[in-house]
Amino acid sequence: MSSPDTASAHSSVRSEENATAIPIESEIYIDPVVEKRLLRKLDFRLISFAFFSYFTSNLVRNNMQNAYTNGMDVDVGIDSEAYNWCVTFFFIGYIIPQIPTNMFVARLLPKYFLPTAEIIWGVITCCIAVVKTPNAVWGLRFIMGMAQATFVPSMVFIIGSWYTNSELATRTAIFMAGNQMSGAIGGIIAAGVNNNLNGAAGKASWQWLFIIEGLMSIFVGLVGYYLLPNYPHNTNWVQGEEKDCAIARLERQGKQLKSQKYTWDTFLNVLATPYAYLLTLDFICINIGNQIPLNFSIIMKKMGYDANLANYLVSPIYGLGAITIVIIGWISDKYGERAWIIIIVQIWVAVWYLVLFAVNHAATPFWLLMLSSFAIINNISMFPLVFSFINEIFALDANTRALAIACINCIGNLVPNFISIGIWKVTDAPEFFLGKVVTFALSVASVIITFVCWWCLKHNVNLPRVRDKKEQPEFPEMDDDVDEKKA
Repeated sequence: MSSPDTASAHSSVRSEENATAIPIESEIYIDPVVEKRLLRKLDFRLISFAFFSYFTSNLVRNNMQNAYTNGMDVDVGIDSEAYNWCVTFFFIGYIIPQIPTNMFVARLLPKYFLPTAEIIWGVITCCIAVVKTPNAVWGLRFIMGMAQATFVPSMVFIIGSWYTNSELATRTAIFMAGNQMSGAIGGIIAAGVNNNLNGAAGKASWQWLFIIEGLMSIFVGLVGYYLLPNYPHNTNWVQGEEKDCAIARLERQGKQLKSQKYTWDTFLNVLATPYAYLLTLDFICINIGNQIPLNFSIIMKKMGYDANLANYLVSPIYGLGAITIVIIGWISDKYGERAWIIIIVQIWVAVWYLVLFAVNHAATPFWLLMLSSFAIINNISMFPLVFSFINEIFALDANTRALAIACINCIGNLVPNFISIGIWKVTDAPEFFLGKVVTFALSVASVIITFVCWWCLKHNVNLPRVRDKKEQPEFPEMDDDVDEKKA
């Protein structure tokens, strides 16, 4: 696994592709001038929308922590248990529709359904500003989760439908850096709103927080109708030689772009291979490893620090995360490496959780808390690598790829949420001893799981099987001109 073209998971997948009768048409000529022009256009439109949409998505998803520290706990009567359920109800709504809707993402027009979903969750966020009871918050958070359910897996699928393996991790990392920037700027927004808008127009600062961040989502959603593409064969602003280039780039790697009928082979390509299980377990372990940065404001408040200071101090932590996630994604693409980067970072994260629970007490030195938060935030950089793995391993069939992304993302978010409720209880702050011990163990488990996945890929163990197109008739194709007529 030493270079983008020779070893790693890429080469393992490619060799299996050759063995399963879909040739890699490496001789296809692609005009580099046209390709660069296409990439500039895609980066500006697709990746910029993905970044800002993920930014607002996580801003409204995670603003409960800032609202909680800015008075929502008192005004609405949200205690620690009710707070945990606010988070849980979001994920229940997030999980329920995720697999069914994303099974058919290849047949939908993302240019329309993704911006519409963003506008819906923006409106719901604004509505939370007027709630009076925890039950109302739970209901609205549930609906918000349903609106966001299709976003991440659909965006990962769309990126995998335009970019080649040597470009995937970088673009996915830029997309997911929106998550980090929401953490960096979210604290500043919350502190600024608390200082300047508390009591304005008769509303508390936490109410203004929901209104402002909801309106931001609505704005990004409206712009998305213009920016976002569909797929290489039916995007109105990719035509002629650029369209041919976009399709040829992916055909050269053996990627299938158009949806076929779901058959038992589709499900077996996911469920009968070890990779879906390994990557799901890895996703769970990595996801739980983010808890120190996620709970930073609460830890600071419980240690006696001012809420505004806690909100401000979160910003540089996530700002560093936004930078490192892109750097690590770029390194992964440059050297064609996924697994060993995950292993190294997970060892790094495990060491810091070991340090934290070794010196665990309420009066943990401030410098140690800050330093460990800066170190652990790099854990989030692993998500683009896992998603790139999925896009590569399941690339030969569009439905299989969509199903794998949805299943792994769904279970990988559901399980950590319920585990975190039990081991990262707000009432355990600021020590969180149990959470630190369990998270350390899971980081070590991630190292082992990733190594097993690497070994299986290296030895071509039971890779997804290419389906015979003659045996698998396609859905009636969507009208390629649908987008052009509406745009």
